[in-house]
Amino acid sequence: MSSTIKDVAKMAGVSISTVSKFINGGNVLEENRAQIEQAIETLNYQVNTVARGMKTRKTMSVGVLIPSLADYYGISILSYIDQELYAAGYSTIICDYNQGDPSGASDKINFLINKQIDGIIMQPMNVRQEDIDRAAKADVPIVFVDMEYPTVSCDSVTIDNVDIAYRITRHLIENGHKRIGFIGGAEGYNTTDDRVAGYKKALEESKIPIDPDLLYLENVSEESGFMAMMHFMQKKDRPTAVFASGNDLTCGAVMYINEKHLQIPDDVSFVGFENQTIAHVYNPTLTIGIQPIRKIGQTAVRLLLERMKEEYTGDPRNIRLKAVIDFGASVKKIK
Repeated sequence: MSSTIKDVAKMAGVSISTVSKFINGGNVLEENRAQIEQAIETLNYQVNTVARGMKTRKTMSVGVLIPSLADYYGISILSYIDQELYAAGYSTIICDYNQGDPSGASDKINFLINKQIDGIIMQPMNVRQEDIDRAAKADVPIVFVDMEYPTVSCDSVTIDNVDIAYRITRHLIENGHKRIGFIGGAEGYNTTDDRVAGYKKALEESKIPIDPDLLYLENVSEESGFMAMMHFMQKKDRPTAVFASGNDLTCGAVMYINEKHLQIPDDVSFVGFENQTIAHVYNPTLTIGIQPIRKIGQTAVRLLLERMKEEYTGDPRNIRLKAVIDFGASVKKIK
């Protein structure tokens, strides 16, 4: 097994950041320099195992890995990330991948590492643990957006998913709804799990029984949103309100509603998520949960720059921003 920068730091008796500074041509104390050089020679340490050598210059490029350039969240946050990186003097290498094919993300991660990028901002939807580990071990700072990855020591920027789902569900309950359908992504992702937790918390506080049949959790896609709405509306005791907790899920659910000529909110009250454009052009306007995508992108870049410049070398930071509810006319008050 090849040695790592952590091994060098341990043998030299210095911090990882000091070894990194030495490798990248920075100034370190003479006694530290001698210890690091001795450790590198003893361990036969190869920086990044390939041509990074004792590099003195950065590539001034950052890789951005997102599941789809067609997704509203992905294309929106990419725009803000690119603006911030450009302002800081960095170019952006954009990679998207099919979240239904884990090998696609693996190939793109390898591509970025081989490009010797200075950092990665990643939305890790259905990315395998071993691929995340490989990226983290490449001594390249990583910041996750949209999801946290507790098993990897990297910074992340998300919203408080429990809070926004709780507040949306509370809004429906306050308007008299007790049978509330929830459309979410697949279980096992902290984004989905947290939104489900917020939904359940609101129901439990109001002493409303949780009906498992009112939870529809599948992959995040328009098809899933469509099928979920079909599932709910074909039930004999169908819900009086539905909360679709993602952009594609919202689009798919609305497609079903339109196809069946259902009326919002007379036939069903509806709350969507993320896409204000859809919310405002739909008649009536939709109540919708809004992520602060610009701030998420800006914060992710700030955290990454601090890591790349070694201005911060401490424990992982998990930043959770507050989402807001944009109230429309899609929720009917019932008795």
